[in-house]
Amino acid sequence: MIWNYHFIELSKAEKHYRRQTLNKYALYAQLSALVPVVVILLYRLAKWAASTRESRNGDYAAVPSSPVRKVRRHGSLGTWSSRSRRARWWLGEDVVVAGMVFGQRDQWAVGILWAAWLLVLSVLETGEDYLHLTKRFGAVAVSQYPLQYLLALKSLNPVVYLLRSSHEQINRWHRVLARVTTALLCLHVSFYLNFFVQRDRLDRLGNPVVIAGIVAFLCLNLLLTTALRPVRRFSYRLFFIIHLTVGIMMPLMIIAHADSSKIFMVGALAVFFLDLASRKLDTVTGHATAESIPGTNLIKISASIPHSKVNRFRGLPGSHIYLSIPAAARKFASPTSISHLLFEFLFNPFTVAAVDNENGDLTLVARHSGGPMTKALGRLAHAAKSNSRNGTDENKIPLSIEGPYGSVTSFPQLCSDFDRVLLVAGGVGATFTIPIYRSIISENPGARIEMVWAIRDAGDATWAVTGKEAQALLKDDSVHIFLTGRAAESEGASEGSGVGGNEVEMSAMYRDRRRNQHTSQHNRKRPDLKKIVDDLFKHGQEERVAVLVCGPNEMARELREHVGLWVRKGRSVWWHKEGFGF
Repeated sequence: MIWNYHFIELSKAEKHYRRQTLNKYALYAQLSALVPVVVILLYRLAKWAASTRESRNGDYAAVPSSPVRKVRRHGSLGTWSSRSRRARWWLGEDVVVAGMVFGQRDQWAVGILWAAWLLVLSVLETGEDYLHLTKRFGAVAVSQYPLQYLLALKSLNPVVYLLRSSHEQINRWHRVLARVTTALLCLHVSFYLNFFVQRDRLDRLGNPVVIAGIVAFLCLNLLLTTALRPVRRFSYRLFFIIHLTVGIMMPLMIIAHADSSKIFMVGALAVFFLDLASRKLDTVTGHATAESIPGTNLIKISASIPHSKVNRFRGLPGSHIYLSIPAAARKFASPTSISHLLFEFLFNPFTVAAVDNENGDLTLVARHSGGPMTKALGRLAHAAKSNSRNGTDENKIPLSIEGPYGSVTSFPQLCSDFDRVLLVAGGVGATFTIPIYRSIISENPGARIEMVWAIRDAGDATWAVTGKEAQALLKDDSVHIFLTGRAAESEGASEGSGVGGNEVEMSAMYRDRRRNQHTSQHNRKRPDLKKIVDDLFKHGQEERVAVLVCGPNEMARELREHVGLWVRKGRSVWWHKEGFGF
């Protein structure tokens, strides 16, 4: 046998003791998950106590050029802070293998440590009993399922509130824990198969209890396969539907396989259904209009929702919602068709681009990506345009809106906690940065904030530069819009040549307001992110800087590389990359 383990025949009393030991270590494994949360809470409590003590002693927030900050930076506390910032930044870097990203370093570090801890719990007090070790792998893995389900919740996620985070950030650890528990279950299955082969007990594979375990394991492998990034990109709907159905069915199979797992599996299902009920109660149906933006593949949606719901969005610029199309709006699909049923599983995230302060309408902007949701929204926009031409008043469509969600709920005070703020967006990523920019300027008109927005075509920006706040955005020297597509390719074209309506609307973006000279070619290029970042940090060593980005992964990766150079020099930087992780 492997190591010192053997197949041991146990008496009834010994089997009972083994069962008690299995339950004990499964409970230890579950309760030990609270330790990291408690440590983080104690750390934050210590930080709060330190800041409170400074306030009572009359300390003040020194301005960037103050000698006080310089003294603090060169002191022991400043040195420790600089090193900790560099360490956190290093841990946040992507792990790239053969050009593919496999999570971040902190996920790998925590995952390896947690796997090692669970392996220790899987081995302690197993003696030389092979079956005890085999069962322990399964018991310890199953004990993590309530936490694993908890980390995936969107609405009722206590970890989000305890850590002042968002469900998107917490979901990273859901994926880490899923890999750790799956590894333990693979050991559990492998060891049992070895037992059946060694003891010539392959007939046990036909036992209903064993079959339930095999089905659960196959379901788990199906779930993990569809959760792979290439599969998710190919069809997120496939991933979502399998994730949902397997997430409900697998705990039932595990209970049928091992009755002792009932307490853990019932707990996992309970938190899942409670969260589902909470999300349903928090979902409202608003009457919306959908319109295609001419010359682009963008769709603009304006939805009217109850004022009580609107107020939650006003205080959370940059938040997002989950949008679904109720049955009443699915006139484009037969009620008996598969596509009609498919929309019961479609909940797409969209960032709230704007909130109308007068009528409370939410503005969403979606790019037609070829998926079923954006295709449906495109059909609705086309139907609304046809109705308008025919003079009928059927432009309003019901849409179900759930939210608000997003990391913005846990953001620091961007106005007061930082000396400079940089917002970088690519394409429709500006639906995240523009609301934040407007919120900061509204709160503090003198804030030192810059926004960089890279778009392929002028028409991609019309949703942001039309309406009541358009002129303020166009005339703002701190907003830099770069055309990287067709406009950039036609730099040599004459201004007198025919231009479309979108280019006419955008012409105001390329005016040097200090000299009042038309400089239409100035930003018709890709943004030089290195120069932008270097200019941001050149003002003072003591300044605290916040950098937020929402756009293509390549843009975010390049921006982080340039910002990282300054972090390694000891600069204080708060970084946030917005994304839905599809």
